[in-house]
Amino acid sequence: MHIKFTLFSFILLLFVVGCQSQVLQSRQEVSGMSPDGAEILPNIILITISSLRSDHVGIYGYERETTPHFDEFSKDSVLFENAFASSSWQMPAVGSILTSLYPSQHGATHIDKKMKNCITLPDILKSKGYYTAGFSCNPRLTESDGFAQGYDFYDDFSVDLMLESLNFGDENATVDINQQRTNDLINDATIRWIDKNSHKPFFLSVHYYDNHWDYLPLEPYDTLFNPDYSGTIDGKLISKEPLYSNKPMDEDVEQIIALYDGQVRQTDEDLGELLALLKTSGRLEDSIIVVMGDHGEQFYEHGNTSHHGLYDELLHVPLAISFPQYGAGKNQSLVSGMDVMPTVLDYLGIPAPIQCEGKSLMPIVDGKTEDVREYLFVEYTGGAIPDVFAARSRHFKYVQPSDSDAIGFDLVKDPGEQRYLESEGFKEELSALKSYCQNYIEQLGIYKPALQAKESVQ
Repeated sequence: MHIKFTLFSFILLLFVVGCQSQVLQSRQEVSGMSPDGAEILPNIILITISSLRSDHVGIYGYERETTPHFDEFSKDSVLFENAFASSSWQMPAVGSILTSLYPSQHGATHIDKKMKNCITLPDILKSKGYYTAGFSCNPRLTESDGFAQGYDFYDDFSVDLMLESLNFGDENATVDINQQRTNDLINDATIRWIDKNSHKPFFLSVHYYDNHWDYLPLEPYDTLFNPDYSGTIDGKLISKEPLYSNKPMDEDVEQIIALYDGQVRQTDEDLGELLALLKTSGRLEDSIIVVMGDHGEQFYEHGNTSHHGLYDELLHVPLAISFPQYGAGKNQSLVSGMDVMPTVLDYLGIPAPIQCEGKSLMPIVDGKTEDVREYLFVEYTGGAIPDVFAARSRHFKYVQPSDSDAIGFDLVKDPGEQRYLESEGFKEELSALKSYCQNYIEQLGIYKPALQAKESVQ
């Protein structure tokens, strides 16, 4: 049961915490049996990182050393090079990770909507004997938004309480979570829980929020990637006008990106601290560990900052999964954040609920197939821009805005999605993607556009 705590209860908590079916052969080998003959199940650890786009991650080819700890973890894991979020911001994207549903199915599509009472990964694991705990300070991933469902303990409050306590007695003080350092507090609470946890097995989710705007890395990360900048950009109010849709000078854009990269590097250090504890405690080897971005970020590639729309800089996310006694490797299969839940359940030998739209990636991990899908469907209904839906293959993307004609992109020739694709030479693939996109739009009952693709684009 989720419990709200007072500041006194939180301080007390810190003191207390601080002082079915045939399973896969590989999982049987690693789990073994306890002295009383009971099967020992692996722990499940899900680490999501806010606003982390894959092309700013070292192991995905980024030239800056932003993610040494993630890169090292990935070398001993299965790295999915073509992983995509179901949407471009946290509520719908994280909701899809936890439910294996499209955003319009799980309901958390807008800040005034919450996740419906649907089956979540922690729900299922709890029913199978797992203790479920989560740590987050994301203001959109709260109990009131429906994200505590299935957790025995869901801490979405202690970081806020700690930050508010720093202003105790100041009636005019306010706490803007987007301008605060929070990952260290999330780590403190998580690490204390891990140190003293006696639950076996457990499911643990950790959400790092600091990559989210505003970009305010501490020293030395604030000047790590652009030390000679002398302009006025300080990383604040990146998502507000005039910056949101009014591109400043190139040197200022470079500074925005440098501050974001500095925050990514600082977040990676936080990740490294947590992974080091898991290693020293022996949990790195006997747990399924998923580390992934929830969605990406924009830096005027398509006219805006923040994360609204369905371009690849907003959807392409890093995803690495460490499985007990599985080898490492890189995989280019087209995968979705919705695949995390059925993959974990498949590894454990637990049937996935019929609701699941995602696919288990275990056939890929086991080397039985190269792909589990040909296309992906994604949606944005967050309200900052008109609704937009898309279907993509590895080669092409079909995009259907709710307020204009459909467009297409050749992602091989034009990976930055800068040139609308002319229909000539694309008719067969466009038709398949159009049908796939339209099918989901109608199935989900979101919006029924004419779905007319442009015959040519300037």
